[in-house]
Amino acid sequence: MISPKLILMPLSTSGHVTERLKGGLAVAKYFNAHLDVYHTHLNPKRFLPTGQLGLPTKLVKELDSVAGRFATTESANLKTEFVSLCAQQQVKYTDDSAEHPTHPSASWHINIGVRSEIIAEQGKVADLIIIPQSKSGKSTSTFEASVMRSGKPILLVPRQMIHFDIKTVVIGWNASTEVSRALTYSLPLLKQAQKVVICTSASSADKMPNGHEVVKYLAQHDIKSEFVTFNNGRQSTAKAFMSVAQMHNADLVVMGAFTHRRIHEQIFGGMTNYMLANTTLPILMAR
Repeated sequence: MISPKLILMPLSTSGHVTERLKGGLAVAKYFNAHLDVYHTHLNPKRFLPTGQLGLPTKLVKELDSVAGRFATTESANLKTEFVSLCAQQQVKYTDDSAEHPTHPSASWHINIGVRSEIIAEQGKVADLIIIPQSKSGKSTSTFEASVMRSGKPILLVPRQMIHFDIKTVVIGWNASTEVSRALTYSLPLLKQAQKVVICTSASSADKMPNGHEVVKYLAQHDIKSEFVTFNNGRQSTAKAFMSVAQMHNADLVVMGAFTHRRIHEQIFGGMTNYMLANTTLPILMAR
């Protein structure tokens, strides 16, 4: 993976808006990249019934007009705040993301439609997608669509993260295809890090290629790393892994997303769902 130059971030209005915008700008500054923020709202007509069993056409038009004005005002206010934050963070704001201004830079986009669909499709022409942790801590349709359909790495960030400075990276290695992709995507970050730790559950330590092979692979990229294993004890693998990451004072976790079959994740939870609900660290994921 090359160092990302075009970063995409969706924005909902479910709280901590300022923090999420600051977090996105911090990531753009770290990579000296361009950030596209997408504020998406649904067409209210999707939810307004018409015809004999629904509302009168005239009332539907009036409600549609009111909803449209509200959405436009809300997005305009958010854009004003975003432009102000760009100035505060010394990120150049531009209305045209194709302008190729000197990085770091940022643009604001207003879209009408389903957020998950727009981000999954637009993410195909971005280098990295930032997904702020959901308010509920659960997986969202936007997160899942981005992971499953964009073909690009996802940076899951805590909702209130406003700084991004990576010195220590912990890699959750289980020899899966998904974590292998995440490892490759993370190379620019690993090269800048001061400490890289490959971390594997003792129950997965024999899976090939093992952590020692990862150390050799990274050495070919002039990245020094160490391999450690951990025992779960009575904890879940996910909780034990997070404890190890915190013990090493990690600034970033690298892992695969949904490495088990989706039905297994939905029924039994799994590493991805645990991290969505409990992480206090940014996580670089790939599928």
